[in-house]
Amino acid sequence: MENIREVFYEKFNAILSTKREDNNFYLSTVKYNKCVEDVLKFKGKESKQRAVCKLLKRYDVVKIMSLNQLIVPLKPGETKIIYFVKNEDLFDIIHDAHIKTGHGGRTRVISELQTKYKNITYESVTLFLSLCVQCQRKQKVPRKGIVVKPIISRELNSRCQVDLVDMQTCKDGEYKFILNYQDHLTKFIQLRPLKSKTAEEVTLMLLPIFLTFGAPNILHSDNGREFSNKIIMDLCSRWEGVKIVHGKPRHSQCQGSIERANQDFQNILRAMMHDKNTTKWNKTDTV
Repeated sequence: MENIREVFYEKFNAILSTKREDNNFYLSTVKYNKCVEDVLKFKGKESKQRAVCKLLKRYDVVKIMSLNQLIVPLKPGETKIIYFVKNEDLFDIIHDAHIKTGHGGRTRVISELQTKYKNITYESVTLFLSLCVQCQRKQKVPRKGIVVKPIISRELNSRCQVDLVDMQTCKDGEYKFILNYQDHLTKFIQLRPLKSKTAEEVTLMLLPIFLTFGAPNILHSDNGREFSNKIIMDLCSRWEGVKIVHGKPRHSQCQGSIERANQDFQNILRAMMHDKNTTKWNKTDTV
């Protein structure tokens, strides 16, 4: 980790050297402390100086745990504090957000950071991600397991898909597969560990989902019509009154979205297993 930190700041300082001295996004410790000092000096005092007005419009100071923290000024009725970050704290803050999002990409990490911090740039996050060994490793892993066909839906539960991810090369005890059930409208997925890929076991895993969220009108599976029909017949025998039909693949609008969702799940699972130094994917928070 320390080696990555050193490389990060080496590259970060190279980027910083190309910026104007008056930029407001990158705050050295000296500049940060000067802003705190000036805000405390002029806050609550009337001033017509343009520089002072600009300073107080951009910054405010709160004392937290006996330390003065630079924040975005709160508007009337606001209570959520958004902090400004020193350059020296960037690495640790971005690292924490990256881990919290399950080794998320730039957009997810930025979204997480923006809930609490003001001046962390896409540039800094992109630099950090380029140095994450786990992220670079997972990008090189070939996609496998799920083959998704293009579908579009306009209503909740109108069409759902069940796919099986083959985990036999890294099985967890008796568990060799992961059931991935997705609603095509909301893209909400539910994951369940499986010992086999029989229609009977898949049915037993789907029943609690259907009893909680309702059964879909159309159930699609890339494992084939015969497999889907077995599931539907088994469900009908266990749940009187349920009406589900096998769906045919159609439309292309959702293909990219579904493929990304499936790949994200597998990447997050790999990253979490790596972080926890375990091969027990059934015991992670993801499955």
